[in-house]
Amino acid sequence: MTTSATATFDFGDLKKALEHSDAATLIGLYADDAEMVIVDRNRPPSSPMTFSGREAIAAFWRDVCSRDMTHYVGHEVVGPNRAAFVEECAYPDGCHVMSAMTLDLRGGRIAKHLTVQAWDEVSCATGRAT
Repeated sequence: MTTSATATFDFGDLKKALEHSDAATLIGLYADDAEMVIVDRNRPPSSPMTFSGREAIAAFWRDVCSRDMTHYVGHEVVGPNRAAFVEECAYPDGCHVMSAMTLDLRGGRIAKHLTVQAWDEVSCATGRAT
């Protein structure tokens, strides 16, 4: 007798990893050929920041998770092939960042990740980037 188990994405793992700045767990949630696209004021839709492949995405998460900041994840909507949520971040200097994220899922892993984010214009140091 053979059984077939379809890998499913565990949003709870993602939320916990983001809120605890756990880069290793975040990296493990991505497919090898995943793509991440980030759009914000400095990286408009015509020229977004793009990372292709798990290794490039890993470098991004290692950087973000090494920063002194808090993360809160909420407003999630999760389905079998897609998840969407909002992440609210705060730096000790008072800078706040809000990101709306959409994840396309394949085989229980993140295949495509789109982030649209907004930074406090007044309190955030210029040049700081996610």
